[in-house]
Amino acid sequence: MKSVIPFSLLPPRALASLAKKYEAVGVSVEKNFPSLKAKLAQAEIEMPSREYAAAALISASVNAVFIFVLLALFSILAGIDMLAVAAVIAAVVGAVSFLTVVYYPQIIATRRTRRLQDNLVPAVRQLVIELKSGVPLFQALTSVCSDYGEVSEEFKKIVKRINAGEDEVEVLGEASRRIPSVQFQKVLWQISNALKVGSDVSAALESILSDLMKEKVDEIHRYGQELSPWTMIYMMAAIILPSLGITMMIVILSFLGVEVPTIVFGAVLTFLALFQLFFMNFIETRRPAL
Repeated sequence: MKSVIPFSLLPPRALASLAKKYEAVGVSVEKNFPSLKAKLAQAEIEMPSREYAAAALISASVNAVFIFVLLALFSILAGIDMLAVAAVIAAVVGAVSFLTVVYYPQIIATRRTRRLQDNLVPAVRQLVIELKSGVPLFQALTSVCSDYGEVSEEFKKIVKRINAGEDEVEVLGEASRRIPSVQFQKVLWQISNALKVGSDVSAALESILSDLMKEKVDEIHRYGQELSPWTMIYMMAAIILPSLGITMMIVILSFLGVEVPTIVFGAVLTFLALFQLFFMNFIETRRPAL
């Protein structure tokens, strides 16, 4: 992934150029976020951490200034004295923009972790089967370079570097530091440790595969336990409260001789539609991959 600065008003090239000029500022900012360098690597963002930190500060400053100028112009045109309010809003926008940019790599790394863990178990299972069949490790790694999504992409990088003549243990160690998934890191550590001590790689992978399967079963059990309270919340928010609330409102307003505004029904329908979309997306993100 190339250098990505979200929610920036400046063009990417201009922002990158300014970040390089103010690297010294970025170094000071980076000290407050020690995990930024690792998260950038895990998110595959090709930008030095000091430059990224400087870009975050520059982007936040530009956003804050833009909002302040926009609100100041509005206050002048409207004849309202709201410079103090504009300054507060601009400061909040700047702070939010800065934190959003700084934590953006962590968000990307979390998404990558989910994609990696979705196909990790079948990929490791294939490795174990091939190694037990007498296939060399390099050929076994090559065999999982397709059909397993993000996992295959990572194995492609590993195989490419090993094929270029780099030491297997060093390549696996570097990949484990770059990959955000702890489960995937365990797999690479097992292979690396087995190569270091000269033990059977298939036995080491079989052990980690058993652990991965247990973790997957535990995730499914936890997901099943979570569904009950979430289902209750859904019933309350999407069925009971709207139906009872509208009924009680109609009854009370009828006693008062007031008609129910039609906009209320439209607002309730809009809320229910948005809540349904949010809830379905939320449940989907919580569901473990099988």
